[in-house]
Amino acid sequence: MKVLNHPIDMIAVFEAETGKITPFKFRYNDMAIKVQKITKTYEEKLAGNRRIVFVCMHNRKDIYELKYEIDTHKWFLFKK
Repeated sequence: MKVLNHPIDMIAVFEAETGKITPFKFRYNDMAIKVQKITKTYEEKLAGNRRIVFVCMHNRKDIYELKYEIDTHKWFLFKK
C-alpha cells in the first residue's frame, strides 16, 4: 500500500443513537469510490490528533485506508 495522506470529500453515515461512523463513498482523482466492505476499524492518537481509521475494500481487490480526524471533522485517504 502506498501512503498518500490526501484530504478527500466523503459521504458517511453518522448513527444518531450510537454515534457510530460508517464511510459510504468518497471522491479520489475525480472518481467516486464506494466503500463496499470495512475490514478493520480502530482509533489512533498521533501528536494529539485523535483519528478513527477504517481499512476498506472496493471491488473485492482494492484496499484503502481512510482516516477521520475527530477534532477537525476531516477525512483523509491515508493509504491506497
